[in-house]
Amino acid sequence: MSSDRIVFERTSDHTALLRFNRPDRLNALDPAALASLHAELGRINADPDLRAVVLTGTGRAFSAGADLKEMGSTPGDVTVRQARGDLQLFQDITRRMVESRTVFIAAINGIAVGVGAELSIASDIRIGTDATEVMLSEVKRGLFETNGVMHYLPRLVGHGRAAQWLLTGERVPARTLLDAGFLTELVPADQLLARARHLADAVAANAPVSIRLVKRLLRRTWETDLETMMQYEVDGMMACMASEDIAEGVQAFIEKRTPRWLGR
Repeated sequence: MSSDRIVFERTSDHTALLRFNRPDRLNALDPAALASLHAELGRINADPDLRAVVLTGTGRAFSAGADLKEMGSTPGDVTVRQARGDLQLFQDITRRMVESRTVFIAAINGIAVGVGAELSIASDIRIGTDATEVMLSEVKRGLFETNGVMHYLPRLVGHGRAAQWLLTGERVPARTLLDAGFLTELVPADQLLARARHLADAVAANAPVSIRLVKRLLRRTWETDLETMMQYEVDGMMACMASEDIAEGVQAFIEKRTPRWLGR
């Protein structure tokens, strides 16, 4: 069930759209929105038929990050236990994205600040427009990054770029994001959602077991040496060969038709 702050829309049997929906606040995430997002991700992960989700924002922003005006108390009024619990909710949102069998495609339709930027980093694929900007602004507010950004950002864009973006808190424009590999492509603004849905459809059309293994091993590649990864690749191939879908894939190729994947 969608809330007014987070909208979930099924777009096909195997794809969906997940949208930040507070355009009057540039889709800033208040506690209610974060709780709704966390719950929605739980439902996504419990759905074995869902293979790809497009994550985007309503209006002209992706997300302006945490809504500091509505986060409640000042730091001095928050207990250590409460603060740690609140922060673990942030972290568990990323866990639910990166550990999911579902592929997340961030269609970054405008500014992505703080946790908004961090959730785009947690996605598997990121595309944008000339209006796309990322701002990791925590240092400007006396705060610190969450959602695994200190792990993923250097691996995504390199240590030097990550250090510059994190230590300055400056806005990073679309062309720089593209050149750094943060975005895989820029498209016209009026085509962004259509392109993201096309990518979701392309992912969902492939063998679910293969997709799950690709996502899992891409997340492990930076902590794994070559020999270990090659063994994981053998294990992955064996898992695919043991699945029911390999026979369907071969037969569909021979018959020149679309495969009817079972996902097992």
